[in-house]
This record gives sequence, C-alpha cells and structure tokens, in this order.
Amino acid sequence: MKTLIINSPLFRDKNYLYDEDSLPPIGLGLISTSLKNAGHDVELIDAVALNIPLDELIRIVNYKQPSFVGINVFTTNLELVKDFIETISFKTHFIVGGLSTQNLLEQIFNWKTDNPIDVVNGDGEYIICDIVSNKINQSPNAENTNRRFYKVDKNSPYFVHDISKVNLDRTFFVNEPVKHLFGFTEANIITSRGCIYNCAFCAAASSLNRDFAIREKDSASIVSEIQHLINIYPNLQSIRVLDDLFLKNGTIVDKAIDVFKNFNIQWRSMAHVQTFKGVSDEKVLSLKESGCSELFIGIESGSPKILRQIHKTTDIEVIKENLSKLLRNGINVKGYFIYGFPNETIEDMEMTYSLAKYLNGIAIQNGSVFRTSVFQFRPYHGTELYHFLENEFGNETFSHVAAIEPNKELSDMVGRLQFNFHSGNYSSVPIEIVQDFIYKTTNLTSARIFALNGNDTNGYKRNKAV
Repeated sequence: MKTLIINSPLFRDKNYLYDEDSLPPIGLGLISTSLKNAGHDVELIDAVALNIPLDELIRIVNYKQPSFVGINVFTTNLELVKDFIETISFKTHFIVGGLSTQNLLEQIFNWKTDNPIDVVNGDGEYIICDIVSNKINQSPNAENTNRRFYKVDKNSPYFVHDISKVNLDRTFFVNEPVKHLFGFTEANIITSRGCIYNCAFCAAASSLNRDFAIREKDSASIVSEIQHLINIYPNLQSIRVLDDLFLKNGTIVDKAIDVFKNFNIQWRSMAHVQTFKGVSDEKVLSLKESGCSELFIGIESGSPKILRQIHKTTDIEVIKENLSKLLRNGINVKGYFIYGFPNETIEDMEMTYSLAKYLNGIAIQNGSVFRTSVFQFRPYHGTELYHFLENEFGNETFSHVAAIEPNKELSDMVGRLQFNFHSGNYSSVPIEIVQDFIYKTTNLTSARIFALNGNDTNGYKRNKAV
C-alpha cells in the first residue's frame, strides 16, 4: 500500500515570481521515516518547496492514487486543504495533522468527502504507522461516521517521550541543504518540542498545550546529528535550529555552547527577549565563539500596552539591554515585529518603529547587523486573541471576517510573498497606516546583509555585513 505524505501548499495558484527559500518539513520527514522503517511504501511531496499549486497537486495525487494521504493543515491554508480533500476523486484514507487541528476539528469533520479522515493532534510519527496498518491502539477522542480524532498527548501510547531516539531520513527532503540567499549553505535541526511561554497570538502557547510535555534532546544526540549533517553535506557552513524556542533561558545557553563548540561551523536559532537577562557579556561572547552568528527574536511590539496584551515583557529597557548585549558582542539579531494587533493605535505603532530604529542604531555602532521581519497581525484558530475577537464579533460572523487570504498589496510593497496573508484589520488605524509601518520597519535594513567572506580570530566562518 502506498502512503503519500504532503507538505500542503501555501497558494492556490502557481506564482512564477516566487523564489523564497523554504524550510524542510522536519515533522513530516519524521513521519515518513517512521513509515519507511516499518516497511511501508512512502513518498513525501513538498508542495511548498516545489511551488506546486493546488490544481497540480490534485493531478499528481489522482495519478499516484495512494491508499493513504497524510497532509498538514494551518490556519493560513485551511481552505486549500479542504478543497484538496474534497476534490480527490478516488478511494483513499486521509490523515490530517497540525498544531491547530483540535481547534479546526468541527470544520474538518464536515468536509464533503466519502473518504475516511483521521485527524491527529500531537506527535504523528508512531500513530500513523498503526493507522496505515489498521492496528490502532488508542480509542478516538472524538468520532463521527468515518471521521476520527486522536489526541497524542503525554497519556497516549503514541506519545514520543524521548525525542533523542527519533530517527530522521533526510533523503525525503528536496530542499536540504539550502543555498541561503545570503550566500551560505545551511541544514536544519530540531532539538525540542513545545514552548514554555504563553504568547496570546500563538498556537504554540503553553496554556493551549498543557497536555503536551516540553521535551528536549540530550546533548549527545544533538552532537551526533550535527556530525551526521557535516558528514553527508561536505560543504555545509551553517546549522539552523528550528525549535519554536531553542534558547529559551540561560541554562540552554550553556547547553548550546557545550554542543556547538565541538564544531567549526556557524549556527542560528530562535531566542526569547528575556533569555539574556542576567547573562554576562562573557557568556554571550562564548556563545558567539561557539559559532552563533544570528539569533531570531520575537520582539513583536515596542508598546508596553500591546506587550501586556500579548503576554510579553512590558519593560522596553529590558528588551533594549538584552538585545544590545548580543549586538555589542558580535551576534547578529533578526527581530520579528507585528503590526495591527486588536485596538493598536498609531502611538503604539510609533513606539514599535522607534524600538526597531534604536536596535538598528546599536547594531551599526557595534559593527553587527539588526534585520527585521515584519507582519500584519492575523488571528490563529484557538489562540487567546482569536477567542477575544470571536467574542467581540460573535462566533459565526468572526469565522467569516477572519478568513485568511494572501495579501498581494502588501507583498508588492515589501517584496516578500511567503508570509503576507491578511484576515482583517483589527487595529484602531486604517489599513494603509498599518501597511506603511510594515513597509518602513521592513526596510530599516538591507535584505542582503551577509556574505561569507572571511574568518574571525577563532577560525569560524562568519556572516559579515556587506
């Protein structure tokens, strides 16, 4: 029996101007590896990396006619996945996964297809093997005719308690290693699952995922994986850690240093704005010397009012000091910002832009790089802000208002296609002002800011501003 695993498309139509790098779908790779190791015939189709539009994906799947189709779904492409499943014309069995599936369950159960649909929320690599083998060892958490919902939490027999032992076959990926637009060759790893923080706009918020334990790989398994990547990709120059939040606190900073100091390679990851509070400059310098070239940090806003609303630190001076500590010690920072939060005013937006300008100035003073990645707020199903707006509008009205679509106007403004979606303007200012702040903040720094053009005193190849 053939099983097809699909990284679902972002767009309905093919965009011939789309040239953005995409990340390998490691979660789907783990699922595909598990199926392969169990002796199943499995293929992974990455519709994002291959820029496959919906109609072409449907033709491919109709031609292959697998017995099982596993596909992920997100708030941003819910309608595309729905249309895909409802359009498939042959007999098959769908398995739908993703972080938001529990909140999308009612809609998925009502999709118009005679084919059975199993919805999985949580770890997918073990349960999918038993679904395909028809040996499922867990009662559904919900079911309706040929629809079943399984929650794979810490009480499930399919929960992955030790992620250090999970195997990944990287031959499933068509986009690794990636030749980054900044000039270096990079591979990707995941070292943990879950997030300890509780951002009101995020589907990974801790309050929404209490039934799923935070899990981390041990240092030895991370070292082994990095060594494997270096062995199979001889020209590898960088590792990106794709965890929701790798450097979540000072303890993990020590772990990162101990892991990466073993290799002559640069690395990048997510960190929290609070991670470096109380961490010495000497420790930050050790982090840089371990190969840390850039950290991605969700700053989101410079307004204490908005930061309080989304459950982030409201002390702007703490944000400035923590990020300045990185920049003055040679670690570049990519700051994520969001404009258009509910009831956000132009004064709030000015404070955000002012904070971004301040951090960019610190970077320039210290010969480091601060770059921005800026988005329009959109409410994700199940999040605290989604429910807040749902209460404001009413359930049925908001479901219609919050329908997400690609934002061509914003894409044309900022020159980025992949993440520009919109689902309404919930701020206190006209949409034109929201987009103007997105544009201004995006263009604080040049997009092409790195080049591998030398070594530092420790022999590590570095991204340097050009």
